[in-house]
Amino acid sequence: MAGFLISAVTGVIPAFFPYYWPILISRMFFGFGSALFVTLSVSYITDLYDGDMQRKLLGWRQAVGNLGDVVLLFVASLLITINWQSTYLIFFLLFVPMVLVGMFIPKEFDNFSIRSALVDDEGHVVDKSASQKQTTNWQVLWLAFIFLMVSMIYNVMSIKLASYVVDEGIGSASLATLIFSFLVVATILSGVLFDKVAKVTKRLTVTISEVVIGICFIATALTKNVPLMFALVLIAGFAWGIINPALTARFVDYSPAHSMNLTTSIVIIGINIGCLISPYFFALTASVFGNSSAGFAIIVGGALYFVMVVIELITLKVDKKLTV
Repeated sequence: MAGFLISAVTGVIPAFFPYYWPILISRMFFGFGSALFVTLSVSYITDLYDGDMQRKLLGWRQAVGNLGDVVLLFVASLLITINWQSTYLIFFLLFVPMVLVGMFIPKEFDNFSIRSALVDDEGHVVDKSASQKQTTNWQVLWLAFIFLMVSMIYNVMSIKLASYVVDEGIGSASLATLIFSFLVVATILSGVLFDKVAKVTKRLTVTISEVVIGICFIATALTKNVPLMFALVLIAGFAWGIINPALTARFVDYSPAHSMNLTTSIVIIGINIGCLISPYFFALTASVFGNSSAGFAIIVGGALYFVMVVIELITLKVDKKLTV
């Protein structure tokens, strides 16, 4: 609740105070608030559900999140016709989930885990360990690093695809925007189907998805055929929509008991760092190899996914308990 309130209030500040310092400070507090509710959105699922239901809900979380992005972008496109400050009014919508959480999610679920729940003498389900101090371990830190890497690498497509399309004379920037709009549809679809895909691919879910993304990235940078590029980017987006909930499902395997909120926070920090450093990383690779073309950056991203495949195979060999 606090996260929604902080993000909603600070999110709309630039609409009324469109100056550098108010915008900068409000963005900092907005990030702080969003980190609070994003953390709980994951830990609610991993703490309250297990097995097939947990995987299904993680996939749906991915799908609904992407659908929300589409809706917000559409509303923002309407608001920007007024003026650019008006787009920040969109954050008033955060009061909607805040009210829903307050109405339908019991406060006790904030620190509840189905794996440590007991039934007391009066027949009430309680989690007697909910007040224990949260801790972490090297496995959680490793998972955060993996999230950092896959997020950093995948981000090259959003950074460089438009430049590649324009620089190679394939089309205009609007074509790249159109491709990205379909990309969101692919990630929504993969989120819905994640549970079914994971049942088939099992322990190799992440490995197969990384191979698919690596191939699609490299092939995208080598083609000038628009329909083929559409297909490759959509397939890569579908695979990305599988990797995210698959790695999130490992929270349960790696997180110390009663520490899911802390585990989620650490991983989110890794994801944010990955997205933040992505442009600088690929600028560095361009400088090192003396090739600043957008196509080369996408190829590097694809090659790095194959490095992640090797790391994933080693992880699976070392940790036999992973199911996804």
